[in-house]
Amino acid sequence: MAPVSPRRADGASALPYNQRMGDRLPPHQHALLSALARNPLDTSVESLSRLLGLDQALIAAASTELAAAGFVQVFGRSYTELRLGDLGEAIQLGGAELPERVLARSVRARGGTAAIKELNADAALASAGIQPGKLARGLAELGWAKFEQGALTLTGEAVSDEPPACGVEVALAAVHVAGGVMEVESRADQRILEGVQYARGRRELLSARERTRRIVTLTYSGGQLAARVGAGEVGVLREVNELTPEMLADGSWREVQFRAYNVALAAERITPGKPHPLCRLIEEVRLAFLELGFSEATCPMAELAFWDFDALFQPQDHPAREMQDTFYCAMPSSLRLPTEGGWVARVKATHEDGGDTGSRGWRYSWSEARAMQVVLRTHMTASSIRAIARNPYPPQKVFSIGRVFRRETVDYKHLPEFMQVDGIIIDEQASFSNLLGTLAKFYERMGIPEVQFKPDFFPYTEPSVGARAPFGGKWLELCGAGIFRPEVTLPFGCTAPVLAWGMGLERLAMARFGVASIKDLYQSDLDWLKAVPLTA
Repeated sequence: MAPVSPRRADGASALPYNQRMGDRLPPHQHALLSALARNPLDTSVESLSRLLGLDQALIAAASTELAAAGFVQVFGRSYTELRLGDLGEAIQLGGAELPERVLARSVRARGGTAAIKELNADAALASAGIQPGKLARGLAELGWAKFEQGALTLTGEAVSDEPPACGVEVALAAVHVAGGVMEVESRADQRILEGVQYARGRRELLSARERTRRIVTLTYSGGQLAARVGAGEVGVLREVNELTPEMLADGSWREVQFRAYNVALAAERITPGKPHPLCRLIEEVRLAFLELGFSEATCPMAELAFWDFDALFQPQDHPAREMQDTFYCAMPSSLRLPTEGGWVARVKATHEDGGDTGSRGWRYSWSEARAMQVVLRTHMTASSIRAIARNPYPPQKVFSIGRVFRRETVDYKHLPEFMQVDGIIIDEQASFSNLLGTLAKFYERMGIPEVQFKPDFFPYTEPSVGARAPFGGKWLELCGAGIFRPEVTLPFGCTAPVLAWGMGLERLAMARFGVASIKDLYQSDLDWLKAVPLTA
């Protein structure tokens, strides 16, 4: 009878043939071949582990060793694991409905056409947490409505009646029937796949995680060996870790195989505590600017509208200053304006007629009362203009990192509060090309080598530019930048060019860590937190 001599994954012999031992295999290899000899329908490592009552790590190790000897093949099969979110489960239990269906019903009640502004004012939709502006394109994607010129118009069956179940509802029902967790592959029902794609980033409905299942199959020689194992022609080899005095005394050392160490086999993963990726990125950004010679500044979280808007030459009737875009504080609702340097008078003159800046200003009557209002700072640029006011003379470089607040509609790249990085360079020789070079070098250092610049507009910079990076087949906006207008700098005595930029730190983190939705950065996904390397 021919000897059995598979090799381990590290190249060492898993079973050196010994005439005294006969044909025998290590226990886990023998068990795996015995199971495969029965031709089970599912030969994944997970299924074989359950079939044999052995740990998956042992089955994986045995399959690796047998694969190295040419007896089995191991390949990966990708699948998507679906889990119901809280809203998805509530929909299946009858306690809620798909928000798009509720929105379509509200449009139908208005005759089949409704403006987004009108829907935003609907108290019933607001109390249900439905944001029409966010869901409008979804209705169009489902084929239930057209979204044009800021209005929704129902189409097809949705015009007169409830439309049939859409892909995402089919997917939710399928996962519910499967017990709340379901696995789908690329050959699954097309409507389920469409529903999964539609629900991407909406974890309240459905969470999807890409996984890989390892499949073990016999080769021709492996089939022959498995048949011998099944027929009882190949026994189980007793493996030991060390030679004992008892073995020497009774001679049993002749009947055992000493187990070789295999440093290539998978071991239990250790995930020690480490800082959150976003916290690490904040410190990395801070260190990058400090190493480039910048000094750090800050400003109050509850900021005067004067510093947040007026000092930046933003008119008092600008839409960004409306209640629907900015958080205004109730207590205190106003604070005194700064008295030093004649700043207030010069800012007032600049707004009204341009003052000494050579500009015509905004041509309106500037209100001190509006400038005294207290807002949750909408950007860290307030700290930059404060830094210019404190010291308007070149050369200097200043940056700030802090949390800012805006009444944003929550989607995959917007949150009502987020971290922003702001910076300025004051230098007599500063130019627009210096600004682009500084930003390109910064993003390269942050691990984003490809950055595209495009013209943009901001009230307080001219020229203005936006930076974006490729992300998920689209372009992700990273920052806005430009050169401060004279109307911003001259009232504070700064005559040198000032390069300025502001960037959302979460956008940088999305591009850096490959996170599909900005909300995922703040959700406690332990698997993701463990997987992100410290050096990422």
